[in-house]
Amino acid sequence: MSKILDLAVEDEVIDFCANELCGKEIRFGQPVTKIGHELVCSGKCLVEKIGAVTIIAGRESGDHGTQRG
Repeated sequence: MSKILDLAVEDEVIDFCANELCGKEIRFGQPVTKIGHELVCSGKCLVEKIGAVTIIAGRESGDHGTQRG
C-alpha cells in the first residue's frame, strides 16, 4: 500500500462515540473502548456511558459524595 493510500485509510471515520453527550468521530486505527457492539472514544466517555459516579466511600449511596450540612 502506498503512503498516500495509508494516510487516506488512517483518516477514515468509521464510527461515532456511543456516549450521546460526546458523539465525536472515531477514526480508523484510533484506540477506543468497546461496550457490546458500541465504541467510546475515551475513559471519560466510558464512565459517562455506563452511568458511573464518583463517591466518597462510606457515605450513603444516594449522597454521591456531597458534604452534609
